[in-house]
Amino acid sequence: MPEETFPGEATPGERLVKAVADHRVATFKYHGLPRIVEPHLLGVHEAGEPLLVAYQTAGASHSGEVPGWRTFVTSEIEDVEVTEREFEGPRPDFDPAAHPMVEVFARA
Repeated sequence: MPEETFPGEATPGERLVKAVADHRVATFKYHGLPRIVEPHLLGVHEAGEPLLVAYQTAGASHSGEVPGWRTFVTSEIEDVEVTEREFEGPRPDFDPAAHPMVEVFARA
C-alpha cells in the first residue's frame, strides 16, 4: 500500500490537491478500474464538472491505451492515495488550455 505524504484524515479532493501541488504520483479507482497517474490539473471545468487532468502511467482504462492523458470526473474517483513517488513536473505535452477551467484548485 502506498504511504501517505500527509497526516490525518483528508478528503479525496484534498489528497488530489496535495498530489498535484507536490508532483506526487496518485493511485485510485475510476469506473471500477485501478489507475496510477501523474496529476497535472484539478479544477471545475467550464461545463461545471469537477475534473482531474492527469497522465495515466499504469493501470487499466476503458477509453484507450495506457500510458496516456486522461480526464477524470472527481466525484467518480474512489480510494485516492498519494504515493511517495514524485514526477518531474508538467510533461512537455501538457496543455492546460485544452481543458478550460472556471476555477483551478491545483496545477502542476
